[in-house]
Amino acid sequence: MRSCPVCADEMTPEFGSTCEDPIAWFCRACGFLQLETGGRAVSGDQLAAVRELAPAFAARPARGAAPAATRAAREVLAAFALSPPVDVEAAARLLGYPVEWVSRPVGERGGIARRGGDVTLLVNRDYAFRSEAERRWVVAEELGHALLGHSALAASDVSAGDPRLREPDRRHEESTARAFAAELLMPGAEVRTRFARLQREANWPAGVRDRAEELRRAVAELARDFEVSQAAMRIRLEELGLLH
Repeated sequence: MRSCPVCADEMTPEFGSTCEDPIAWFCRACGFLQLETGGRAVSGDQLAAVRELAPAFAARPARGAAPAATRAAREVLAAFALSPPVDVEAAARLLGYPVEWVSRPVGERGGIARRGGDVTLLVNRDYAFRSEAERRWVVAEELGHALLGHSALAASDVSAGDPRLREPDRRHEESTARAFAAELLMPGAEVRTRFARLQREANWPAGVRDRAEELRRAVAELARDFEVSQAAMRIRLEELGLLH
């Protein structure tokens, strides 16, 4: 048996067949799924088996379970032994989702394309990315769309006969893809650990003005270490309840 790296509860093995070693370990306490890859790329057969198991994992009740998107990002990090700053394009390739630069409408940063059984992550070569951090975020978000099985269709509020995705569904998919990207690029456990270390090292003062300056420095340092924008890191710290 093994302990869950997220909550330290006992994990149970999951088997692709009765005559093979475990292909994954599942924590019933927090819902964490860890692929048994030893940090190597998952083979086509292994990936198919894990994807077949995925709906069952999502349906299982878990005590204090993290959202499915967050769990999915943790599983990717654990499966390939990834640590910040995460090479998001390499992670996408390992999962079978190559990244392709294409021309798209100027206002679009990226998307996903399905060609037969293959899924490609698209990055718009005509979009004026403000930084490498923004480009990395777009790839992470599109990987979330692909891995979570989201639609590649356009948003619409038109009648049910139109094949395009309706707006409420689009908002849900965007929200879950952002949650996946946040956990992949800024893993909660790692952010908490590094933020606490910065607080100890700086011996943060009690004064509101001085504390705000130390916080600004901490956000800048964490953003640099995780290779994300400062805005994304500040939002992440707020999501994790570290700014209260």
